[in-house]
Amino acid sequence: MKEYKIVRMNIRVPDFIRDWYKEQADKYSVPYTNYISMLLTQNYEKEEDKKLAREFSNIVKQIKEMSGDVTAEEMMFQIQELMHEAEMKK
Repeated sequence: MKEYKIVRMNIRVPDFIRDWYKEQADKYSVPYTNYISMLLTQNYEKEEDKKLAREFSNIVKQIKEMSGDVTAEEMMFQIQELMHEAEMKK
């Protein structure tokens, strides 16, 4: 697990936005600052997930380009063979 510390962020928003976040937080019975923190964290996690999905997609595309037009089943079989060969060499 990545080590991190909690830091304070001071942001300025119009009062109607603050009030909206307060209303939303009240629905969940949490302080509005915690609600904002939760939303910011979720946004960060979504962006990181998108980044990982793009990287995975690029890797799959590279594998396809290197191995030609193979099915996912054939690709999995080839990966298993490589893993088996690597274990045999140990």
